[in-house]
Amino acid sequence: METTTVRRDLDLTLVGLDVPVLVSAVLEYQPRDPYAVTAVLLTSDGPVSWVFARDLLDEGLVHEVGDGDVQLAPVRDDDGHSRVQLRLSSPDGVAVMEASTDGVLEFLARSYGLVPPGSEIEFLDVDALVAALLAD
Repeated sequence: METTTVRRDLDLTLVGLDVPVLVSAVLEYQPRDPYAVTAVLLTSDGPVSWVFARDLLDEGLVHEVGDGDVQLAPVRDDDGHSRVQLRLSSPDGVAVMEASTDGVLEFLARSYGLVPPGSEIEFLDVDALVAALLAD
């Protein structure tokens, strides 16, 4: 089983404020959890992690997606550059951020190099999942 982790540093821009605020983040992908992407936001209060589907991130580059706490959409900045908008909702509020589309594409390409789209099931350790469920 592949144990490599794909990581990509991203600078996110928190939008909707009088002055845009930069937020450092890291996207992470691990073949042992082949359907998921983790976005770690590096805040002054410490890291905050959001886990969502890799497919959602991919689709969010093309059209608006997401019904729940994580929503994505393609947008353009004031200079016409392609960006992806990430909207995160929690009981504490909503944060809308934008990231470079190129950075997200590079991250996805590297994750697809480890686990091609459609082959995720081959990377799941079903025995471990069943054991974890039975242990609870």
